[in-house]
Amino acid sequence: MDPHSACLLLFLTCLAGFSASETENSGTMGEMSYGPSSLEIDGVDVVSVGIPYGFQCTAECYPDCRYSWTRGNETTQGPELSLRLLQRVPTQTLTCTVVNPATGRSASVQKTLQVTAGPSNIQISGPAFLTYEVASIFTCSADCYPSCSYSWTVVWEREPISSAQGNTISVTPAASTVLSESLICEAQDTISYLFISTTVSLPVASTSDISIIGDSTVTMGQQYVFICQATCVPSCNFAWQYMGKTLYGDQIQIPILHQGEKTKFASQLQITFSDYSKIEPLTCEATNVLTDTTITSTIDLTVIDPISVSPSSQTPLPVAGKSFSLQCVGSQNPGSITWLKNKQPMAASERVLFSPDNTTVTFSPLLQADEGLYQCVVAEGGDPIQSVGYKMQVDYGPSSVVISGLDIMTVAIAYDFQCSASCHPTCQFTWTRGNLTYQGSNLSLHFEELLPTQNLTCTALNPATGISVTAQKTLLVIAGPSNVQISGPAFLTAGVASIFTCSADCYPSCSYSWTVGWEWETFSTAQGNTITVTPPASFVGSETLICKAQDTASNLYIYRARQLQVASLFNINIAGDSAVAIGKTYTYTCYVTCTPSCVFTWTFMGKTYDGDQLQITISDYPKTGPLTCEATNNVSHVTISATKNLTVIDPFSVRPSSQALPVAGKSFSLQCVGPQDPASISWLKNGRQMPASDVVHFSPDNATITFSSLLRDDEGVYKCLVVETGNLTTNPLVAVVGGTPILSFGYLMQVIYGPDEVLIVKPDKEPVGEMMFTLPGSTTELQCLSDCFPACSINWFYRGSLLATNASILFTPVTPPYEDALTCTAFNPATKKNRTAETTAVVPDGPRNVIIKGPDALEIGVTASFTCSAECTPSCSFTWTLYGKTVTGSGVDITVNRQVSQESISCQAENTFTGKTAAVNQTLSVSDPHWCGC
Repeated sequence: MDPHSACLLLFLTCLAGFSASETENSGTMGEMSYGPSSLEIDGVDVVSVGIPYGFQCTAECYPDCRYSWTRGNETTQGPELSLRLLQRVPTQTLTCTVVNPATGRSASVQKTLQVTAGPSNIQISGPAFLTYEVASIFTCSADCYPSCSYSWTVVWEREPISSAQGNTISVTPAASTVLSESLICEAQDTISYLFISTTVSLPVASTSDISIIGDSTVTMGQQYVFICQATCVPSCNFAWQYMGKTLYGDQIQIPILHQGEKTKFASQLQITFSDYSKIEPLTCEATNVLTDTTITSTIDLTVIDPISVSPSSQTPLPVAGKSFSLQCVGSQNPGSITWLKNKQPMAASERVLFSPDNTTVTFSPLLQADEGLYQCVVAEGGDPIQSVGYKMQVDYGPSSVVISGLDIMTVAIAYDFQCSASCHPTCQFTWTRGNLTYQGSNLSLHFEELLPTQNLTCTALNPATGISVTAQKTLLVIAGPSNVQISGPAFLTAGVASIFTCSADCYPSCSYSWTVGWEWETFSTAQGNTITVTPPASFVGSETLICKAQDTASNLYIYRARQLQVASLFNINIAGDSAVAIGKTYTYTCYVTCTPSCVFTWTFMGKTYDGDQLQITISDYPKTGPLTCEATNNVSHVTISATKNLTVIDPFSVRPSSQALPVAGKSFSLQCVGPQDPASISWLKNGRQMPASDVVHFSPDNATITFSSLLRDDEGVYKCLVVETGNLTTNPLVAVVGGTPILSFGYLMQVIYGPDEVLIVKPDKEPVGEMMFTLPGSTTELQCLSDCFPACSINWFYRGSLLATNASILFTPVTPPYEDALTCTAFNPATKKNRTAETTAVVPDGPRNVIIKGPDALEIGVTASFTCSAECTPSCSFTWTLYGKTVTGSGVDITVNRQVSQESISCQAENTFTGKTAAVNQTLSVSDPHWCGC
């Protein structure tokens, strides 16, 4: 801004101030009003549901301002607004509108309120207790809008020991001395920062310090009390284990003597010892009722038993087969004594005897089965007491002496043998081989050379009984492996798998390895007693198969080699011309890659020939014919073949002399056509020479044959047999001098004829004839037979319309009418001739509508004529009944010669095909023209 403008602005400002001041002093109120301006809403920007909030609207305004509030469709007056939302709503907009009533001017200001809800309904979820040294997870949740933040405090003895953020916390008790902890969760609304909290008190479950109080040495028959105590929070259940049984004592709670100590619980068990076990564990198990955690404590009880079982001093050691006694010692005043064997009551028998007071039991004789634990049970007025047991081991044997080991030994291999016996106490063993002896139950033998069969003897001696028993084994000494063999096919086939097996005499067994060699080089190797060998498909030569058999114990080995020829057969082909001419000789050679060798077989025109070369003279005309060579390998007998199609190029052929077809009854000619004029020509029909006749004529040079009137018998294959110039022949079929006759390509002549005869027949039956009877609704199979070549086309007509175009039909009559013509027409497309066969299809019907025609009255002496008719198909016969007599025929003459008033006549019509009948009766009045009436 330039200096002049600045001065001007300052001057105008001062002037304006001066003018305002003057107006104010002059007292004109309208000129002093201003505002509203500088509008503001004082208050929070976030409100929570259910909490009241105050807002104030301020503005610079003179002389006075009026305020109104708008929230949605609600309007309030005054500069202050009190707002309390009762439910969660979207973001709210508060609008304060200020109006200066003096100037009429207004202005507005807005405040956007974010609405929150909560927090409320706070909850802590998780386990109902804490476990020492175990982490427990707790989750805090509350209803907040839009969201809550969470903080945790862990309190022990009113002092916070840890804190955490987030809706979950992991709590592990601080020390084993902690009895309980408090968990506080505070939920705070992330917008309004309002918060609530909740507290849960959690006991710390623990189980520790278990011990058993009581004597560790007990006496049979005495009663003892044991106490099991453990520190448990909140409490424990107790169980005792003794001699395989579970016992439950009386549970008690030990008082807490000092504040802060954990509660101790105890279980009291009272036992009277009546079963003997030298040392038996007594176990107490405490299970926490909350955590199911279990701890145990065990003490070993040494049981002192004053009663025992011992052998009687009068008997020696318990030896099988001899007498032996046991006595019950230590009881002062036994009320009763019973005996146990292996904890089961014993009964007396012929061999087991008890003394009168049951203090002694005697075995006579003692058996090995008597071994076991013997106890006596004594009752002295209180609970029965089991004695200390006596473990009786019966001395027996030796029996079942057996030598274990192989029966065959290989030189240079060590073998172990063992001698065993059923014996108590343990037997002493002595081995004998020849004049050599060895001691002990085990024996190792090793032979350096081949020896004769060896006899090995073992003697078992019982040192207690002095009894001995001997066992023997015969040993065969061999020097393996030997006799190695390779079995399998005598040759190999290229591209084909062959299996070979190697065997050898080895003991205990042999291992096998293979080498396949070709031209002194290793081709492949394999392990095991079998091998599969597959030479390449184009392999030529032989392979060497080597088997190595090695003894698995001595590692000695031997070899067997086998030279195998590889039989191969491939690449077969035929060398020679493919195009041949009649009368010429051709040579063909069959080539094939074959090892070691092959035999060859040729096939041509239905004949077979041997050898790898074939020489043939073409003398017949098949146009094309396959020539096949088959090669068979002499070793593998595998066969492959090759075929060459020979195309016969014949210089001569037979063909019609014109375009006319060979039609029966008309003239027809054939000619022998070739590249040059032959020296002679003769004609063959179906392989037989043809002579001339009245209807068969030859041209002077025999080149043409003419049939003056072609017959059906003239059908056949016609060929001309030609001898070229320079060749002489008197009989073309038998001998030719100076050349080979050439047989032309044949012409198959099929004479066109017909239709000569057309018949309608039923299958396997005679022709139907002029009339064919068929029942209503029935179906009849019919055929139209025609004698013609080529085959005639057939058309059936019925009731004046085309019925079918097949040679065979299934015919069903249509009624009415009951008679109609059925025809079949055969048409030869070559001769353009047709012929028809016809029959009348008759459907039997009637008789119906039987009628007698004639005068209505008769006169005596006057002859009257009557006729009988009926509707009948095919026809009816008629029978009259007159004067009690029958007359046949369709007509009858009646003369009345007696004086009667009336006469009755009847006519019966009978269908001549079905035999059905129908009759009609008629009564005629009779008069006498000559009667005078007097």
